[in-house]
Amino acid sequence: MKERFIIKRNDICPCGSGKKYKYCCEEKVNWNQIIKEKKDRTPYLSIRGRNLLFIDKIAEALQLDSITSSTSKQELRAAYTPEAVRKIHEALIDVWPLNTDIHSVLQGASTDVSGLYVGEYRPENILKGVVRHSIYANKMIVVDPFVYPYSVRDEYNPVLMPEQYRMQTLRNVIFWFSLVPWIEAGIVEIIRTPDDFDRKLKWDSLKRQHKKFEENEEFRKAVEESTSKLVNSKQMKEEMFRQLILPAPNEYLKKVFKDLDLGKEGFTFEKFIAYIEKEREKDPYFLEKVKPGKNISQLLIFSSGASYDIAKLTANLTGSYLITDLYPRWKEIEIDRESQNAESREWSPFAKAFQSLELKFLNNLNLEYALILRKEKRLEPLRVFLRKVWKSACTVEPISKINANLLADELKDEIKKAEVEWKKIDRKLLDWFGNELKAGLIAAGPMIASGYGSFLAAALALGGIFKLGVTQSERKSFQDKFPAAFFMKLK
Repeated sequence: MKERFIIKRNDICPCGSGKKYKYCCEEKVNWNQIIKEKKDRTPYLSIRGRNLLFIDKIAEALQLDSITSSTSKQELRAAYTPEAVRKIHEALIDVWPLNTDIHSVLQGASTDVSGLYVGEYRPENILKGVVRHSIYANKMIVVDPFVYPYSVRDEYNPVLMPEQYRMQTLRNVIFWFSLVPWIEAGIVEIIRTPDDFDRKLKWDSLKRQHKKFEENEEFRKAVEESTSKLVNSKQMKEEMFRQLILPAPNEYLKKVFKDLDLGKEGFTFEKFIAYIEKEREKDPYFLEKVKPGKNISQLLIFSSGASYDIAKLTANLTGSYLITDLYPRWKEIEIDRESQNAESREWSPFAKAFQSLELKFLNNLNLEYALILRKEKRLEPLRVFLRKVWKSACTVEPISKINANLLADELKDEIKKAEVEWKKIDRKLLDWFGNELKAGLIAAGPMIASGYGSFLAAALALGGIFKLGVTQSERKSFQDKFPAAFFMKLK
């Protein structure tokens, strides 16, 4: 008896890539057999498929499947129990088991232009990178901030010691949920790196990074300068306030209030506590106050996704270029430029300049615009356009800071050219409608008074349909001639 096929060529591929089966796993993975034999699908899932599965498992562990606009922050925070934290990290192992052929999975993510983000892991930083670079890159790749349980010692294992990961899990879930729309759209993929599955690779990488720090004075100065700025930054002060003050019990805050002599000039302890409570309520990363007798320390992890050494290996596997907003990481890219893959040598300098552009209209970018570019098949033309602008602006030192200003000037100039041309097309329409409408209205005064105005409007439109058609054709081809028109919409 002939085997009955379950998955058809035009069906969406079960691997979760979002592509049709014929463009994805056909002739690579026999999904009909897998489904028929009810085999575990996880090893055959694409990165997007694994991401969507993990998102479902996070929601299941936190019991957040019924979240509504009326769900309070207190209810959400209460969901981060040690048991929920354990389940999330167990789900991480289920989605990315220790025997994962990570090299093969990452190579499957390769596309013509993709960026690997290895920068500061705050949602606002990640989203800025994702949003900006999505208008010319096919895909943005981000390293998962969740600690892989098998890659750390038992005392730091989130499956064995989930209590100390509650606050960090809250942060990581916020990070994941902020990227959900981009993951669903197929623009962002969150990955694991090869060192998660190879302890020797992780250890050797750490030694190489340490050696670089010791031997390369230029890199060491960049790290020290960046660290000094971070320690004295507003961000660090906010973080210390979040870690040391917000979770503190009121009894401890009373001592702080007294020791710092905050009562001078009429400021009362009651007002101080009211201020702290207000900050606790609005802070998305605040979990709970420390309870007497239950003081379990919380691990706080500052991540950039991966070390440069591992990031470079991952970029080679995914065919990606590197994107970062960290000064020491850019210094590493600059120092190691000759040994990078072709994508990083070509695109990373542009990515640095584009990331630094201080153009207000770029802040209007969102997922909608990224999807329009893909739907209208304008992603590649815009990419080509940006590369031309970059070549006109770039100095002989592509990593130089000055390139951001030069790129901004070139881009503004191209937008002005497009705006001038657009006004010419607009003027043709206005001139034509103005003359035709004036003559028609003068002659049609009696007809309008008799109720034939709509008939006259139709006649005028038909009479000038040839001219109008030509002008509309010019508008349609305008964006092909002037890719900078995309930025006109944002302005």
